[in-house]
Amino acid sequence: MQRYSLFPFPVNIRTVFRYLPCLALFIFSLGVTSSRAQEYTATFEHQAIVVSDLDKSAEFYQEVLGLQEVENKTEKPTRRWFSMGEHLELHLLLEEEMVSVNKYLHMALAVSNFDNFIQNLRDKKIPFYNWEGDPNKIKLRPDGVRQVYLQDPDGYWIEINSNAP
Repeated sequence: MQRYSLFPFPVNIRTVFRYLPCLALFIFSLGVTSSRAQEYTATFEHQAIVVSDLDKSAEFYQEVLGLQEVENKTEKPTRRWFSMGEHLELHLLLEEEMVSVNKYLHMALAVSNFDNFIQNLRDKKIPFYNWEGDPNKIKLRPDGVRQVYLQDPDGYWIEINSNAP
């Protein structure tokens, strides 16, 4: 009669029990190692962008997006900080060297009253686009969210979304 085993080689039961504590320790150490990565979480805190005209950009983020300026804790005159909600900030940095951006590198915000926001853009004659680049067009996503894209004074793209229905 042929015997079947979990192992592809002959195993003595005493050998199994002799190495069982080592196997248990090994399995335990795998759990400790993988749990170490779970001892912290990362959360979004702020976004910093380089601008060419600090006052012009600050006015845009205040007047167009309605962001409130907060204390610049660096106390550097070439920096301005804006609140983007609970403990979230946008930092404007006046620097000589600008960065190159395209629409794929963008910031996204949701607004509480999308229609009022769009009217504010129209009143201020600020162009907006759908993702495809059509001017003054609103995109309706499959999930029912309406969205537009606009650019700040330095060309950074900003996605504006309605709240989901």
